[in-house]
Amino acid sequence: MSVILMSCKKNLANRDMSKKKKIIRKAGKLAQDGIAKLTTGWEIEIDGKEYKISFSRDNLHVWIDGEPVETTAYISDKGYDVDMFFDIEGHSGHIFSDVDNDRDEMVNSLNINDNCVAKCYQKAH
Repeated sequence: MSVILMSCKKNLANRDMSKKKKIIRKAGKLAQDGIAKLTTGWEIEIDGKEYKISFSRDNLHVWIDGEPVETTAYISDKGYDVDMFFDIEGHSGHIFSDVDNDRDEMVNSLNINDNCVAKCYQKAH
């Protein structure tokens, strides 16, 4: 899996969540098989401290430094795009994940305080 860091081309903070299904996930609750399925992860720095943030599209979980955190997720009706919101040390985190059918890739971006800090592309499967 390759990670490409780049700026976001559109402001994800202004996305309309009213047309999406809202799901609140309890931290640490895994799928029925009990296995965490990671989609991607990033290592970032906030206020001089390093964090590792990972997430799963499969079960809408987010982990910070290996510890699960509670998320509020919004999913489109078709289930392709996902917005996950969480808190990290007094900052607002937002992961946006969608399938880019033109490129046959999944795009995942990490936003902290409404600023894109990391983005990666993965082959869709």
